[in-house]
Amino acid sequence: MFKITKEELARYIDQTNLNPAATQTDMALFVEEAKSYSFRTVALMTSWVPLATQILEGSTTSIVASVGFPLGTYPTESKVAETKWAINNGLKNIEIDMVMNISLFKSGRFDQVEQDIRAVVKAASGHTVKVIIEVSLLNREEIIIASMIAEKAGVNFVKTSTGFRGFKRMRPSTPEDVRLIKDVVGDRVEVKIAGGVFSLEQALMAIEAGASRIGTIMGIPIVEAVGKLAK
Repeated sequence: MFKITKEELARYIDQTNLNPAATQTDMALFVEEAKSYSFRTVALMTSWVPLATQILEGSTTSIVASVGFPLGTYPTESKVAETKWAINNGLKNIEIDMVMNISLFKSGRFDQVEQDIRAVVKAASGHTVKVIIEVSLLNREEIIIASMIAEKAGVNFVKTSTGFRGFKRMRPSTPEDVRLIKDVVGDRVEVKIAGGVFSLEQALMAIEAGASRIGTIMGIPIVEAVGKLAK
């Protein structure tokens, strides 16, 4: 396991709160805490983008808007509209994490899946776009195909999972998922792991496997564990 500082690790982390029952007070506290740790971003539901923008303006922490979350089955026009709304109401460097249309993918309608992703990339107008392929619902061959489609559509990242617990077959994302995706996209596209990183050890293993971003609800205890490890 390699050495890393708290500050360095924080820049890998998209600190995440996608709880549909979170109140405005909850979200303001969440964003303020993330800001104090200088996490790379806060990942949240799109409706909270204006609140996060107000709190984070001028800081080193940016925003990830979750588009088409959590199922990805919304019409492309809806995803495009949500993307544009997030950008118009967010920080200049806001990022978009969109969910792939898994139903279309499972139906073998790969051209439509690509068109859906490409439309969001276009709507994002140069902002970083990560496409969530939901590895827990895919076999190895499907992960490879989905990663290839995402790259072809022009995304910046392939992301492993939403972390949504409503899927019966949900399993945690693993370093093996990261390695497989990285084998497909190489250095042309980055990889974000989410839905399974809850400890410092898991975070470091994901980075070693090739992840350049980590989505987690446990960012604070993860970076605090670096300080404990150094003592």
